[in-house]
Amino acid sequence: MPMNKKFILVLQLLLFLSIYTFGQTIQNSVVGSTGASASAGTIKMDYTLGEVVIETFSAGGQTLTQGFHQTALHLVAIENTDYFPEINIYPNPSSDLVNIDIPANYNSLDISLYDVTGKLIRIFSNASGKVTLDAAVLATGTYYLQMINTTNDKVKTFKLIKN
Repeated sequence: MPMNKKFILVLQLLLFLSIYTFGQTIQNSVVGSTGASASAGTIKMDYTLGEVVIETFSAGGQTLTQGFHQTALHLVAIENTDYFPEINIYPNPSSDLVNIDIPANYNSLDISLYDVTGKLIRIFSNASGKVTLDAAVLATGTYYLQMINTTNDKVKTFKLIKN
């Protein structure tokens, strides 16, 4: 065997052994500034402070909340639903007045205006007919109009852009 082929074979063998010897393994781990782990029998619990994902489970009168606990959490989301297809919001985007046309068959709606952080800006209770929102007092940005039908609790969120 020529010298170059032996050299390449030895180099490949050393490369394989170095990868096999020093290879990394994947393990479940949590990186956090503070927290702890505890176990009892087959049950293990790990926690950290300041987790950004939270979820609550309830069963048999017991409640487990993962992550941090907020007592007054209001979620704002855009849903892809066909609720309120006849409602018109115009002009959008707007820099002045925004009109919301609510057909008569909706009785009354509760309309909430939120900014992008989820902060409640304004509420229109029992809105019906034509509602006018003065967008001139709002800062430039994106807002969300959440409409709730008070008779059947149907919810839809509309995106509103203020120029």
